[in-house]
Amino acid sequence: MAEAVEPGVVVAALAKSVEHALLRVELTLPQYRMLSVLTVEEPPTASRVAWMLSVMPATVTAVMDGLVAGRYVRRERDPHDRRKVTLVITSEGRHLLATANEEINRRLGELASLLDAEQAERAMAALSLWHEALAGEKQAEWAAREGARRKESR
Repeated sequence: MAEAVEPGVVVAALAKSVEHALLRVELTLPQYRMLSVLTVEEPPTASRVAWMLSVMPATVTAVMDGLVAGRYVRRERDPHDRRKVTLVITSEGRHLLATANEEINRRLGELASLLDAEQAERAMAALSLWHEALAGEKQAEWAAREGARRKESR
């Protein structure tokens, strides 16, 4: 029977492994996270990205500046509210993200090759389940936040 490990140790090791894969495409983990968010919901504002990633808006601005300079993201005025600036991933950004995902998948495949087939399948299924749980949590948080805003505006 396998010895139980601290989840934090596993998460930290996986994060480090992903960071190494991202280095192959010259992308940092914060840049990767922001590009990924921009494909989920377009076009978000910097404050929405900050909320989705649980970081400070200043962090988003700093990372986005680099992504804009690299032409992976562009800032656009919201056509419905000119006070808002939205963040739009470019085709170059989508290509970089796809390449990064390939590197991450390759790295996870290397790790999975150290397991038997059933274990590898279970490990990948577990990642999908964690994704579902995290996405559900964020949706619930956003719904609660929007409900509170509506109440305040009454």
